[in-house]
Amino acid sequence: MNTTALSRRTTRTTPVATAHGTVRFARHHLGLTGARTVHTLQVTAAATALEATVTEHGMMCLTAPAGAGKTFTLHTLLDQHPAWHAIRILPQPQARPGDLRHSLHHALGLPGQPPKDPGTSDDLIRHALHHPPRLLAIDEAHQLSASCLEYLRYLYDDPHTRIAMVLAASSHRLRTLRTTPMLASRVTCWHELHPLDATQITTVIPAFHSHWKTTDPDLLVHLDQMWAHGNFRRWATLTYRTTTRPAHTEPDALLRHLTPRPEAP
Repeated sequence: MNTTALSRRTTRTTPVATAHGTVRFARHHLGLTGARTVHTLQVTAAATALEATVTEHGMMCLTAPAGAGKTFTLHTLLDQHPAWHAIRILPQPQARPGDLRHSLHHALGLPGQPPKDPGTSDDLIRHALHHPPRLLAIDEAHQLSASCLEYLRYLYDDPHTRIAMVLAASSHRLRTLRTTPMLASRVTCWHELHPLDATQITTVIPAFHSHWKTTDPDLLVHLDQMWAHGNFRRWATLTYRTTTRPAHTEPDALLRHLTPRPEAP
């Protein structure tokens, strides 16, 4: 499969609900101009897992190392499937159930300000989650407190709601979810998004950004081995540096600038 043919321009921002209302975040790291979506094998596998989760009204945990493209992949797939009626939530660290209620109130487009009474708020949310069936997508789910995870379990188990759920979490924080029995026992799919492997670099990276289209493949492999390690966030940083700072276009100078210097003795 020619990966380059699968690249496309990306929406520059993504709307996500928070406890303070819906805000828009830059889709690419550093707001990288000219970056494109690349449908890698990793994205295809995640799409298959998420489609099955939605069909089953199940619960999926999407994990990846930091910077591997977990959040980007999730929002790309949600954009491609409007029929899923996705609700996108980005909780603040150690959010309380009240914060989740506020986020859901905004994301569901419920009228007025979120009610102060939890019971009244839950009734409105439960009613809105009955029709149409929805996909509740929680990013950075590893940051949730135990009480918030219990609240999500409550919404998922409620016989009146009709939802599937995807929890996106960093791999190194996955223990937070796995050791929460009331939630982990309901997860129907644990899916890990892996970084790009060495065989993908010379096709995926030129498709990701035109800056690399004429670059020697051996140099792309060298940059990946020395610094990026198949990590999209690192490749975005490399691209940003080379396209905005002419002094850093030489590979050695670029890598010296990005690699932390050893501490003085």
